[in-house]
Amino acid sequence: MSAATTSQSDSPTRWALVLTAVGAGVLIGFQVGKAPPMIGAIRAELGLDLVQAGFYMSMINGIAVLTGIVAGILSDNAGRRRAVMLGVICLIAGNVLGALADSAALLFASRLLESIAFVGIVVSVPGLILEVTRQRDLGTALSVWSTYMPAGFATMMALGPLLASPEQWRSIWWLNAALGVAYLVLFLSVCRGVGAPPEAARELRGLRAVMARPGPWLLGVCFMLYTVQWFGVLTWLPSIMQSVGLSVAAAGFGVALVVAGNIIGNLMAGVALNRGIPRWAIIAFCSLSLGLLTLGIYDDGIAPVWRLIMAGAFSAIGGAIPGAVLSGSAVHSPTPQQIGLTNGVIVQCTNFGSLIGPPAVALVAASAGGDFTAARWLTLAAGLTGVGVALILRGVERRMAEAG
Repeated sequence: MSAATTSQSDSPTRWALVLTAVGAGVLIGFQVGKAPPMIGAIRAELGLDLVQAGFYMSMINGIAVLTGIVAGILSDNAGRRRAVMLGVICLIAGNVLGALADSAALLFASRLLESIAFVGIVVSVPGLILEVTRQRDLGTALSVWSTYMPAGFATMMALGPLLASPEQWRSIWWLNAALGVAYLVLFLSVCRGVGAPPEAARELRGLRAVMARPGPWLLGVCFMLYTVQWFGVLTWLPSIMQSVGLSVAAAGFGVALVVAGNIIGNLMAGVALNRGIPRWAIIAFCSLSLGLLTLGIYDDGIAPVWRLIMAGAFSAIGGAIPGAVLSGSAVHSPTPQQIGLTNGVIVQCTNFGSLIGPPAVALVAASAGGDFTAARWLTLAAGLTGVGVALILRGVERRMAEAG
């Protein structure tokens, strides 16, 4: 077992700090969810073409692909509390700049700041949680953390259009800036005395040890294959539902409910891990289930309501994969001092899947004349590959357990 798993305090888990730290991730989810309902009005006002709009939407994932490992190193050395604090400041600044943007250049600059916030927060928060959580609560705490993206994404995607019309999109950016300020005050008051940079990390020791370990990469690939499937389905589901007769509002609300269902799986992963179900088994079962469910989701011969129900099951079952993977970062990090770097590896792989999933599905559909039915073989292949990688992870974790 990795030394990282021996670092939790023997004192009771500080759940107030855990939940406060999770709040930083929910804020990040807000930034991902705020854009889709407003992108049409943004394009019209600032003159973005379709390609530019797509790049704006995926920029967070692209920056994470390029900088995840570097962000992990910086987080481990600067201190995780400081990294989260700086991330929230970048988030606030990005929203203010976006609200004031009168050109595409300023809008993209604002998204760059939000992307920096995303990477800094997601590589740092798991280490903060590890620091204040005792061993027996770790699976639960990290499964709660894994809810941050669906919780934030679904909330802002559903509530944003209710709070402001697309033509008033700037007010949503101002709202997110205000939420960032309020959260920063809460974070600084609750999260005192944790997340200091350890001496071992200051010298960047252990970098080679993390990069040479198979565990972080295997976890990252499992997460990547999941995001290929999840974002491949959820990005295009509104368009698919509209093409079969649902209104824009009905399709958007239905997809928001599907995204929210992901939280169920996130939390159930913690329950399953606490009951002794192996991490690899959770990942393998869920990967296969997602691949099989997409056979129906992409089938034009199935009624829309049943396709939405299958999409809900897809999202709920799939949510267990992030919970299982993120709990593994503590197991596969060589020491607690390198957990930020370990999460950086996972984040980099994960966001590569988020980045390539939607265009890969679109490319397959376009090659079939716009028929998304053809894309089901891509998502099924990703699911089957996920099973194979999970079986390799099984062998790695068994050898770690035997080595003590």
